[in-house]
Amino acid sequence: MAIISIDFLSQMMSRTVSAKVILPFDGYTPANPYDYTAEVKPFKTLYYLHGYSSNAEMILSHINFAELSTAKGFAVVIPNGENSFYIDQPEERTFYGRFIAEELVAVTRKLFPLSTHREDTFIGGMSMGGYGALALGSRYMDTFSKIIAMSPAIYPYDLSDMGILPLPLLNRVFISKENYQHYYDPLTILSQAKDAGKELPGLYVCCGTEDDRTYVVDCKFANDLRKAGIPFEYCESEGAHDSSYWNKVLPESMDFMLRD
Repeated sequence: MAIISIDFLSQMMSRTVSAKVILPFDGYTPANPYDYTAEVKPFKTLYYLHGYSSNAEMILSHINFAELSTAKGFAVVIPNGENSFYIDQPEERTFYGRFIAEELVAVTRKLFPLSTHREDTFIGGMSMGGYGALALGSRYMDTFSKIIAMSPAIYPYDLSDMGILPLPLLNRVFISKENYQHYYDPLTILSQAKDAGKELPGLYVCCGTEDDRTYVVDCKFANDLRKAGIPFEYCESEGAHDSSYWNKVLPESMDFMLRD
């Protein structure tokens, strides 16, 4: 297993950006140790988005991706997304969504032996990153075949009403609640894609029953998905809004991701 830090000048972000990459191999061990022409089979890849006030380094430190990556043979790419909700912000010339779903995917595929096939490319995240995974996975369903949303901060204006997220931040990112519902609500985007007959990405949503931040909105989201007739898997079990819960559900979520 290798953990690699990358920095590159992003056209979408108008600055240098950084990300962490986990590759699931232990050294170079071809059948013939002197054969340096042996090719590595491209890896299935999860683009994983951190939560509010977090970063890629914290994901590496607190979530057990390294062990699972090696055991199951998939790569993980973890960008730094600040507190952006992974939404394009044209007025600031920072296109977080396009950076993740277009530029980062293209750059990492050029740098590393990652599969270029939709069925091998996934997006996931926790909390704010769970929302980001839903938003980008629904908007870029030709790129990502599955979405893993752990305790997603869905319905952010509801979370603001609950005193969990600051309203000024949401208005800076989404402009208004109405604008969010029209342009940035994953349920709306998925429903429109379903009505248009498009192939929807596989969807896995989970939340801890002791989560005092997102459990209420995640239950609402699951009910809304059922009403809309959108296929998904939902898991809730004992746990809070923390790394202990996310590590507990990580194996099951990765099994869903890798399932044919």
